[in-house]
Amino acid sequence: MRLVYEKVMPPKTGLAIEVKKGQSWRVIDLEGRQVVDMALFNLANLREKLSTSYSRTRYIPKAGAPYIPRDKLTEGDTLMSTICRPMATIIKETPEPKGIHDTHNRMCNRFLYESHGFGPRDGCHEIITKAVAPWGLLAEDIPDTMDLFMNYHHDCAQGRWIIGRPVSKPGDYIEFKAEMDILIGFSNCPLDVLAPCNDFNCTQVKVEVYA
Repeated sequence: MRLVYEKVMPPKTGLAIEVKKGQSWRVIDLEGRQVVDMALFNLANLREKLSTSYSRTRYIPKAGAPYIPRDKLTEGDTLMSTICRPMATIIKETPEPKGIHDTHNRMCNRFLYESHGFGPRDGCHEIITKAVAPWGLLAEDIPDTMDLFMNYHHDCAQGRWIIGRPVSKPGDYIEFKAEMDILIGFSNCPLDVLAPCNDFNCTQVKVEVYA
């Protein structure tokens, strides 16, 4: 496949791109330990969008495999839409261990920062909203995102979710194949307070598209 698009995203910025069915895209953590929030929309019907819960629980089964709802997504898994249609497949990811991406938490937003005394400042919700606005989408249209490289896990003993330092190293990436024509909204996560989501140091990432 040949590279047809590339863009370096500075810290705390957004990006929106169209990717055609059969193309692939790669999100590269250039300096390590940086989270990227990612929202998907069906280009033919922008009301159909990513469902992280369906992606974890309505996976395409292999013959004879039992139904087991999962807590993470990794290579070979399919990102499903809000009407349970395949939107993209995870082709490859290089961070170890694999599957360290958040598919449970809602993205950061202005309310989170302001309610903890760090506002006014935009979160991933506002950043993605601005990126996809040219397509006529509004803040209320943004789905729960897949938060690439975010180390977010549940501690049963404490009865709480834990935000840990990302495990991604410089140059690590995750790559997807589009299963339909899609619009992708990205936020290079701005969280550098409250928790070690980005190791308290937001850095640049790169997005590439291959055809």
